[in-house]
Amino acid sequence: MMIDLLDSMTQFIVLSGSIEGIWNTWAGGNSTLATAGTGGDGTYSYNNNNGPEKLFDNKTTTRYYSRGNTTSNTYAGLNTGFHVSIAQCQPTLVQFRFATISQDTTNNNYDPTMVTIEGTNCADLMDCTSWTLLYNGTTGLDSITTRATYGDFQNITSPQTFTGYRFLITAKKGNSMYVAYSEVELFGY
Repeated sequence: MMIDLLDSMTQFIVLSGSIEGIWNTWAGGNSTLATAGTGGDGTYSYNNNNGPEKLFDNKTTTRYYSRGNTTSNTYAGLNTGFHVSIAQCQPTLVQFRFATISQDTTNNNYDPTMVTIEGTNCADLMDCTSWTLLYNGTTGLDSITTRATYGDFQNITSPQTFTGYRFLITAKKGNSMYVAYSEVELFGY
C-alpha cells in the first residue's frame, strides 16, 4: 500500500532567526544581504518596519516591502527576496503560496508575479555557493486584485530535501517603487 505524500504534508515552521532579506541576487548566484533603511531614493534594500520576518508572522496586515538598490520603478524590487532555514529534519518543499498586502487598495503594481525558488543544505545561507533551482514560475498572484488575499497554491514538480530555501522575485505586475507581499506559506513533508 502506497502512502499519499500530499495527505501527509504540513506547513513548515521557519527556524527562528534564519529569515534574511536579500537583493541584487540571481538564481544560481551568491546572495547579497539586504539592509534596512528609511530613504526613498533607492539607497536601501527594504523599509525599516517592513522586513522579511513579516512574511512569516501569520498576518496579512503586515508586509515585506523590498525595493533593492535602484531608482527605476521598472526594476524596483526585482532580484530581491529572502532565504530561510526550516525547523524540521529533512524538509522537502512541495507547495507554497503568496499573499497580497492589505495596504494601498488602489494599486497592485507591486504584487510579485514570478519567483525562483532554490534549495541548499549549506549551514550558512549568506555564504552558500551551492543552490539547486527547484521552481521558476508564477507566485499565484497574477490575477489576484483583492488585498490581503492568498494566491493559489503553486507546486514544486520535482521536490527535493533541503534545509534552506531561497526565494527571488523576478517579475511584478507593473511599474512601482517596490515589491510588496504579506505572507509566504511553505508546505511539505
